[in-house]
Amino acid sequence: MEVLFHFIFQLIKIGILASVYSFILIGILLIVGKFKPNDYLKRVKSEKKKYWFSFGFLISIGLFIFSFTYWGNHGLGDGPMIPIGHWETIENTNWNEYGYLKGQKTSDGYDIETTRFKVVNDKLCGNLESWFYQFQNSYFVLNLKTDKIVEFKTESEFNEYAENNKLPKSNELLSFEENYRNRWGGIRFFLLP
Repeated sequence: MEVLFHFIFQLIKIGILASVYSFILIGILLIVGKFKPNDYLKRVKSEKKKYWFSFGFLISIGLFIFSFTYWGNHGLGDGPMIPIGHWETIENTNWNEYGYLKGQKTSDGYDIETTRFKVVNDKLCGNLESWFYQFQNSYFVLNLKTDKIVEFKTESEFNEYAENNKLPKSNELLSFEENYRNRWGGIRFFLLP
């Protein structure tokens, strides 16, 4: 049900954004038409409403498609996700505290699950914590370019490695919700679906 509500919200938001972007595009074309008039720009000026609807329709299709790409998909409803680079995403279910990275295994053979993480310089740093699995190690650094993972038994080992490699220490790691808000909040929330 949450997915349906979020999808409807997305459609409404896309419609509003497309309408605003179409209005801005018409305005730009009218300004350009004053300095460099041509037949097309004269038609736009005389038939503003028609072009506003046409541009709005095309822009809304583009925004709808964008919202399902790697760069625009932030999950629907109770399945939020954060793209972290190199076609990888941290996903979550029902907004609980655990984020998971499918397909990336720890030394235990389990998918990475974490409650606190941060991406810096194409490296995902985080703690290994799960509501289901018991991990041998407590922290990890995953190189997103090479898919190489380094694991650490203790927080002090992780912090030493982080300091030597200019990565965030354990106290600088953020929860899934904080990472989600950093990625999708602010101006991006208002400009993109």
